[in-house]
Amino acid sequence: MIKKIFHIIYNERRENSWIVVEIIAASIMLWMAFDPLFTLARHDNIEDGYDIDGTYMIDFARYEPYDYRFKRANEQAELKGESYIHLHNIVRNLPEVESYCFTTQTKFPGGNQPYFNMGYFRDSINVGGDQEKLREIIRKEALAFNTHEVYNIEGNNYFTTFMVKDALTGEIFKPRKDDTEGNIYVSENFAKEFYGSASEAIGKKIYYGEAGQTISGVFKDMQLIDYCTPPQTIIRCKNVQPAEYRMINLHIRLKKGVDRVAFEKRFKEEIMPELKAGNAYCQSFTPNEIFREQMNETREIPSKLTMYNSMALFSLFTVFLGMLSAFWIRTSARKSEIGIMRSVGASRQAIIKQFVTEVALLVNIGFAVAMLFVLHYLYVNGFTNSLDGLINIKFVDIGGPLHFAWVTAATYIILMLFAIAGAAIPAWRITKILPADALKEE
Repeated sequence: MIKKIFHIIYNERRENSWIVVEIIAASIMLWMAFDPLFTLARHDNIEDGYDIDGTYMIDFARYEPYDYRFKRANEQAELKGESYIHLHNIVRNLPEVESYCFTTQTKFPGGNQPYFNMGYFRDSINVGGDQEKLREIIRKEALAFNTHEVYNIEGNNYFTTFMVKDALTGEIFKPRKDDTEGNIYVSENFAKEFYGSASEAIGKKIYYGEAGQTISGVFKDMQLIDYCTPPQTIIRCKNVQPAEYRMINLHIRLKKGVDRVAFEKRFKEEIMPELKAGNAYCQSFTPNEIFREQMNETREIPSKLTMYNSMALFSLFTVFLGMLSAFWIRTSARKSEIGIMRSVGASRQAIIKQFVTEVALLVNIGFAVAMLFVLHYLYVNGFTNSLDGLINIKFVDIGGPLHFAWVTAATYIILMLFAIAGAAIPAWRITKILPADALKEE
């Protein structure tokens, strides 16, 4: 039977060549449409590495000199620090507050540009004051990562406030009790990149110039923005002087069982208006979830998701119409052939099987050629799928061959189903007609 089918395909090679070209085009279009969806699905399953549900940032500001509440006497550096300390103490001692932390992060989980180059190195750098040489070394060798600075203030607990987990134990990360500015914490992907594993990174040093800082813990990767690869992250502990309080931000986590709606209403109506000391006052009280939504909006993630989903649906609909109509017309045009086959005793099942096998062979030929074009495209682009800035991740990092296999399999199955439907349905309908009627010219 296979030999007969190959003979039929060859005899109709002119007509079939156009169908193969259509299959190649449909395969490439559908693969390119499905690839972003599979990538997004993988990134949607990435754990955040933290929990901001029930956390808030309280932002304090100062009255401007033109404001009638501004007092020049309160502008002394010492008084500035004391006023912020007083306001921070009021908030963190509220009965609804479970934990709190002080950080330079204006918004958690991150800012518009989550990656920073802080001039850190794996080895000590000493250029003897040669700034040109230092700049060259920084350009070539400096580590780039996201950094959070937290402050050694009584009761401050960054990891408990944001429920950041330990990479080794999976439990909420517990910082060392003897932390100083000489200790830092790094994310798991940072540890694996430079030291092979989380356990191997502990005790190692990275350097800021000649000053070394010891890695005293490794925490789970933190996905700062939806569908984005978690950046390599470092958390640094800093000591703080009273005058510096005005430059740090206070984040709080509510206790379990606290009615968030009631607390937000009470804070805004009763507590916030009273948070005034010197020239400082409470400017805003915002759930950290809002900041993440704003970051997604800034990166235009919702609109890009809509665009990718629309592209996939449009491609699917176009391929459906094209494949179904092409094979439907091809099969219907062979009504006389089907009539002859029926007249010599061929069963309906045998006829449908023959037409489906023909279609399957054509799809396999066209799909194989299409995948050569797809592989060439991936090779030329460095096996990278940036999704137009939505994410930035190497092909090998999103599953490599496995990712390619999943997208290819999904594309192949859909194409084959459309093609089989386009051949089997009209063939089945024609075989129901009497052989004499099928042989009549339309």
